[in-house]
Amino acid sequence: MIGGLQPLRLNTLLCCLALVLLTGCYVNPVTLPPPVRAPEPSGTLLKPEFRIGIAPHYPPLAFKFRGELVGVEVDFAHQLGKDMNKQITFVEIPWPELIPALVDGKIDIIMSGMSATEDRAKLISFTESYMHIGQMALARAKDQGAYASVDRLFDTASRVGYVSNTTGEQVTKVLFLQAKLVPQPTVEDGVAALRKGSIDVFIHDAPTIWRIGGNPGETQLIGLYWPLSEEPLAWAVRKSDVPLQFALSQQLKDWKLSGRLQQLMSRWISLRITTI
Repeated sequence: MIGGLQPLRLNTLLCCLALVLLTGCYVNPVTLPPPVRAPEPSGTLLKPEFRIGIAPHYPPLAFKFRGELVGVEVDFAHQLGKDMNKQITFVEIPWPELIPALVDGKIDIIMSGMSATEDRAKLISFTESYMHIGQMALARAKDQGAYASVDRLFDTASRVGYVSNTTGEQVTKVLFLQAKLVPQPTVEDGVAALRKGSIDVFIHDAPTIWRIGGNPGETQLIGLYWPLSEEPLAWAVRKSDVPLQFALSQQLKDWKLSGRLQQLMSRWISLRITTI
């Protein structure tokens, strides 16, 4: 084999190339699909205001600091308002109620660090993703030796915590077949349970593990930075809001090309994030 091609096939390819160069023969180019045409503006896209549904309990993506909404998604929303000439109104909603609120028309867009999953896509539509993350594990630093490899982590019979009704719950139930699974109401509850010894491992989204495990002042807990899943984060709209979905996706593509997306995220996430 030469470069993955058999010698006979390689020689044939070279001969064909030489014939084209010598005779000036024209080879038809590959036909590219036509560009997708933007749908006619309608629905929410024509309104002067975007009502943004947010559950502010997910630093650094969406949380509160001194009573003010802050984080990656909050900055995204403000920039979106400027670029699309829309008034931005945040509507704080508990995480489990975000999708019902969107479907019922109480909000227009979910911008709250939501993973685009198949189950959710049955109810709502997702935009272009702005970041790919995965579930990761948090453990006590003194127990690090018990989880020296990802295989040993998966084989643990210890108590593994996760936040109920999240992607972390789905991943934990699939991967940790021998562990005792212990659901937690919130991230804060899960981290507190890990500190006091009620659980031995806590599974949550990568930004949570980066924030806690990467804190220079953290001595008790440590992040185990193996991606346990791959999840695109995206914004969500109603299935009927096709023009809005298209416009938001185009805006994200423009941000990626201009570097604005990385600029907005780098304020809150010091790790280098590869956008897709």
